[in-house]
Amino acid sequence: MDRVQEIFRGDRLIQDFGMKLIEGREGYAKVSVVVEDRFLNAHSIGHGVLLFAAADAAFALSVNAVVDAVGVQWSLNVFRAAKPGETVIGESRIIHKGRQSMVCELLVTAGDGRVLAKGQSTALPVSREAFAAGSGKKGG
Repeated sequence: MDRVQEIFRGDRLIQDFGMKLIEGREGYAKVSVVVEDRFLNAHSIGHGVLLFAAADAAFALSVNAVVDAVGVQWSLNVFRAAKPGETVIGESRIIHKGRQSMVCELLVTAGDGRVLAKGQSTALPVSREAFAAGSGKKGG
């Protein structure tokens, strides 16, 4: 199975939020999610966590398409609100790929092209054995 598809299908939050994979390849990913009622905050706009989740899902797909990695830093500035019923699109592009870290540029837009948020994130390569050891599970 393609690495992007493997990560996409195996990520519980991506699945629980009903995200769709628009594009995914080594170093780049784009996902979408609809702003459903369950994602509205007390002001009846899309919750900031939904914008972050769209950006983070794309981030996870873009870096894990290259190597198994975990996110260790995020910075996301929100400029505009997501409206109920609209589609939010999260994009991530690797802008630095070193041996010990990767840095991504994040972009979150609305379906009509409005920029909702921009930021950066950093990932560290980690072996699958380290994931298994950290979770108390045996490797595999």
